[in-house]
Amino acid sequence: MAKEQFQQELHAMLAAGSGDRSLQQVLNGLCDLLVRHQDTFSAVTGSYRLTASDSGVTRAFALNNGVYRPLTDAEAVDVTIIGKEEHLLAIFNKQLKPAAALLTGKLKVKGSLAALNTLAAYL
Repeated sequence: MAKEQFQQELHAMLAAGSGDRSLQQVLNGLCDLLVRHQDTFSAVTGSYRLTASDSGVTRAFALNNGVYRPLTDAEAVDVTIIGKEEHLLAIFNKQLKPAAALLTGKLKVKGSLAALNTLAAYL
């Protein structure tokens, strides 16, 4: 039930912008949700970085048994996701499937696919 509540809030946040939110706004909203729903992510421990290769927008964070902590650019992460801002936003807005983005080179992943899959299961 908690997972579904998180997903509903995430989709509502994305829909509220009607696709007009910047990647920075989407990441801020996502991180706010992660803070509020730490119990939902109690089984998740990993560190993540998402980087827009064209705009330079980047966000790194860690979840330690669901507890959110922002990371600096200098801190190592388990997995890094890199893509153009428009492609990353299209994934968040369900206009582009992550697997298709990987296969077509629109998205690159460096590091632990297991860590990525763990988090992706909630999104």
